[in-house]
Amino acid sequence: MSQSVVEIIARSIKDADKTLFNEDYMKQGKAVIDGLRRAGLEVVPVTPPEALVAYASENIPFGRLRPTDFIRTMYSTMVANARKFVS
Repeated sequence: MSQSVVEIIARSIKDADKTLFNEDYMKQGKAVIDGLRRAGLEVVPVTPPEALVAYASENIPFGRLRPTDFIRTMYSTMVANARKFVS
């Protein structure tokens, strides 16, 4: 990642709203989330919702995986699907 998360957020806010007064904070917030997602990042809760845990449990890859491969797969599955279970 060439930019830090702070730089992505700052750029997203700057690009979202050019007004000097009456800033649209919802527009800025959406731009921040969109900017993070374009950079391959996602905002997720620290503790996963039970529905997401159940989904991940049902989608555990079959076969033998090395522990590092298993963790990468589960992490990616959970992060990629978090939006389905978190508003």
